[in-house]
Amino acid sequence: MIVSVADYAGFCFGVKRAVEKVEELIDNGEKAYMLGPLIHNSQVIERFKKAGINVADLEDIKEGNVIIRTHGVEPGLIAQLNSLNLNIIDCTCPNVKRVHKAVQNFSDKGYFTIIIGEHNHPEVEGIRGWCGKDVKIIENVEEAKNFYTNKKVGIVVQTTQTEENVEKIMEILGKRLDIASFENTRCAATQQRQKAASELAKKVDIMLVVGDKQSANTKNLVKVCQKAGARVYHIQTAADIRKDWFTAADKVGITAGASTPDWIIKEVIFRMDELNKELNNQENQNELAKQEEGETVNYDNTFTDLKEGDIVEGTVVKVDNNEVMVNIGYKSDGIIPVSELSNSAFESAEDVVKVGDKIKALVLKLEDNEGNIILSKKKADEVIGWDELEEIYNNQGEVEGTVTEVVKGGVLVDVKGVKGFIPASHLDLRYVPDLNAFLGQKLNLNIIELDRNKNRLVLSHKHVLEKERDALREETWANIQEGQVIKGVVKRLTDFGAFVDIGGVDGLIHISDLSWQRVNHPSDIVKEGQEVEVVVLKVDKDRQRISLGLKQALSDPWEDIEKKYKVGSVIEGRIAKLVNFGAFVEVEPGVEGLVHISQISNQHVNKPEDVLKEGDIVKVKILEIDPEKKRMSLSIKEAENELNKEESKQSFEKPKDNGITGITIGEMVGDIFENKKE
Repeated sequence: MIVSVADYAGFCFGVKRAVEKVEELIDNGEKAYMLGPLIHNSQVIERFKKAGINVADLEDIKEGNVIIRTHGVEPGLIAQLNSLNLNIIDCTCPNVKRVHKAVQNFSDKGYFTIIIGEHNHPEVEGIRGWCGKDVKIIENVEEAKNFYTNKKVGIVVQTTQTEENVEKIMEILGKRLDIASFENTRCAATQQRQKAASELAKKVDIMLVVGDKQSANTKNLVKVCQKAGARVYHIQTAADIRKDWFTAADKVGITAGASTPDWIIKEVIFRMDELNKELNNQENQNELAKQEEGETVNYDNTFTDLKEGDIVEGTVVKVDNNEVMVNIGYKSDGIIPVSELSNSAFESAEDVVKVGDKIKALVLKLEDNEGNIILSKKKADEVIGWDELEEIYNNQGEVEGTVTEVVKGGVLVDVKGVKGFIPASHLDLRYVPDLNAFLGQKLNLNIIELDRNKNRLVLSHKHVLEKERDALREETWANIQEGQVIKGVVKRLTDFGAFVDIGGVDGLIHISDLSWQRVNHPSDIVKEGQEVEVVVLKVDKDRQRISLGLKQALSDPWEDIEKKYKVGSVIEGRIAKLVNFGAFVEVEPGVEGLVHISQISNQHVNKPEDVLKEGDIVKVKILEIDPEKKRMSLSIKEAENELNKEESKQSFEKPKDNGITGITIGEMVGDIFENKKE
């Protein structure tokens, strides 16, 4: 019989936090009162009572510590406790407090509040106390069908509700009500437990759901597992387990509600282990009886002897924040403390292993104070890893490692469970100013030094990169041809051009081949690290030189220049450069024309800079275009003359406004004579 434990079984964060607070009181020798059971687990509450932590009503509490249960209470009760000057220890689950804030917000906005949850459940009653007067608890589909309001509605969910119930109720309410806000306040831990339990229930014959009969989240786990198709037994402790349940079962799953402590779960697992042995012994006795009748017996299930230092293989049956439980086919399961899981850093044990994983572990202790076998996965990984690394080192092979830490002079790396060192000079082909950039990276490595006795492992990423670069170079030189258009990465800029890596080989783009327009410095066009598409202009394999062109990969702006510009037309341009004999004007990127000094102005010009400066926008007239020589002759003075002619023409054609528009000269003279006669 195979027994598996579902993920996320047992205490959730909120319950664990609350229990730890109470246990801290007990450790300090303090007494306290609980306003109702802290959690829905009678075994835990009984333990607390024996330690002096008792359940009491408010009127019975006169002084001392008072504990608010995980389910929370209404604000009026908190006010009463404060008025009595009691020391309040608030163990309300953070997720429940989030629901309290949500319903307060609904009330402030004037919404009618709906709580999807169980009537009379302490969590729901506590939530109700934080609502305004307009509030309704809806537990099932029938209640949803029978409710209506014309007010805007805000909806929250009891943290332990099943997804199925919430979806069914919301489907109905969504059609009947004006829902202003829906806060799906189901606890994430509840969702995880229900999902994991459902998945396991689909794979087993029987599911044992461990938890108090009053626990809402445990009862919902039962429903989830039943829906998944398993035969389900809801038990509170290992004492509830009956042997006859499992006579025809091959696979059994175990899950537990969020209020079930680890020690109860362990007792259930231990009891199942005992039952498994009893059932196996019974099968063996049956086999012996058959042997007496002449039939053969299979002894494969007998236990093997173990000793400290052995490496065993097993199946992970439980994972929590403190330890991992592994079934190794022995008389008891093995325990791996989280400190013995891995040499690599991890946030949660589930980042390393999951329930159902097959793993290898080294036996540290055959029996601790509680009778458990203590195992170490990280030490087994080291032993197995060293064996593999020695073989790789002898064969000069490569190995993958993950950078875990920056130290003086280099970085530490996890390689097959073994801690290795990469010197800074062996991290890359070039100097690396900040080694932190490699943290978390997976690198292919060569082993340059290995001493198992001294626990010394030195590796190089640079050697691997050099091999890759050399192989790439060979391929590039074998295939490169003039006229090819290829991609590369700009590696370095100089005053005379840019060096580009085109596959392990650096080619040069001369500054004159960077752009069709005038370039003062390569940085005006490209940046280091930029990917560019270039044309191979020249290949000199003997001298190991390659000339590249960036502008050649782009269209030449001088093509069809005569279609874009006409001789005699006036256009606008920018002064790109001043020389003794004139000024070069850029009419578009890559196309410049010369304004000879004699064409700058109608007045005599000694030097172009006397009347122009670089960057000026000017009007020019095209005097000549030579596409083959890529030359254009321009004139500023001719453009000005053209513009002046145009302005004069417009001025002559348009009458001036002298205030007597519309009166002829004859009429004016006639009026003068008439005035004299008078």
